[in-house]
Amino acid sequence: MIDHDQDSRPFLTILTPQGRGAVAVVRVWGRGAVAVADAVFRPARGPGLARAKAARLRLGRIGRGLGDEVVAVVIEEDPPVVEIQCHGGSAAVGLVVEALSEAGARLAEPAVWAELTGELSLRADALLDLTRAPTLRTAEILLEQTQGALDRELMRLIEEIRGPHHVALEHLDRLIARGQVGVRLTTGWRVVIAGRPNVGKSRLLNALAGYQRAIVDPTPGTTRDLVTALTAFDGWPVELVDTAGVRETDDAIERSGIDRTLRQTETADLVLKVLDRSEPLQVDDRTLMSGPGPALLVASKADLPPAWELEAAAAASILAVSAERGDGLDRLLAAVIAALVPVTPEPGAGVPFRRAHLDRLERARAALEGGNHELAIQSIEPMLESAQRVQS
Repeated sequence: MIDHDQDSRPFLTILTPQGRGAVAVVRVWGRGAVAVADAVFRPARGPGLARAKAARLRLGRIGRGLGDEVVAVVIEEDPPVVEIQCHGGSAAVGLVVEALSEAGARLAEPAVWAELTGELSLRADALLDLTRAPTLRTAEILLEQTQGALDRELMRLIEEIRGPHHVALEHLDRLIARGQVGVRLTTGWRVVIAGRPNVGKSRLLNALAGYQRAIVDPTPGTTRDLVTALTAFDGWPVELVDTAGVRETDDAIERSGIDRTLRQTETADLVLKVLDRSEPLQVDDRTLMSGPGPALLVASKADLPPAWELEAAAAASILAVSAERGDGLDRLLAAVIAALVPVTPEPGAGVPFRRAHLDRLERARAALEGGNHELAIQSIEPMLESAQRVQS
């Protein structure tokens, strides 16, 4: 614990996880924050930060030698808070942190920011989650929540609950829909690739991941253990899982792999059911196609002569792809994103990002539908910062 009563130096906190995104965010806060940041910030033109207007972005450099090109902004004046955006690599972040430390700032964990600045509830939780955001896109959404986006939206919602019934219900529905995305901002989604042996699952995983993660071999049953690859689709974090081929077998080891595959498909956020279009459909294919759960049907090896027509194979649409040539991958990616992220939060929107937030919003919706406006408000208020709570 930092004894802030005995040390009046400002703090600096790295808000984004280092090395995961193209941009890192460093925040300097507390007494003397503007002076410390101004001492190391070399503006591209115009005055330094001490004379800059609040909320105005300034381009410049920080660090030894040429330093790193950064964007700096005084986001609050009382208490003073300066935000610095630099390149996301560890070396670039290190240059900025080193310069600020030498100028008098002291490094603090995000939890210290929450404790010492009085950030409670939503903003503090968002700040902690921000350090675990795996992509720049998810980090940007969480950063907006640290700046009060969800607080402000909940305040508006409470006022709407006291007004026309349908307006508040529609607002609650939008928030709950965004929350389905928000609860995945740090964990991402799990997409399982399933199908018979040798239908092209491993090659498809490598193509979607953008690098070779799984072994590609013409021998059926090559993949017996789960193979995973972490990637991002349009900035949304996704874990791809290549599974053992599903077929009838007497091989105990292969049977164990198939059992793991079936368990993975039951818990996946989405299953890509892969069918080999260059071979006639088999009983195992039909069984896979009729399985439960959210899924997309994928016809692989579209670069080879087809053995069956897409329209005749199933009532649902089938996406034809060639992992070898890349044909159809863009369409498949778009379909995966649409299935995982049906609602894309607009910039600046309040986004519930914890399961507890969704539970409270769903209770509020049930109360409002039952005509109990005060109970709906009471379900929402505990999420708000104490200084902003609306009194009934």
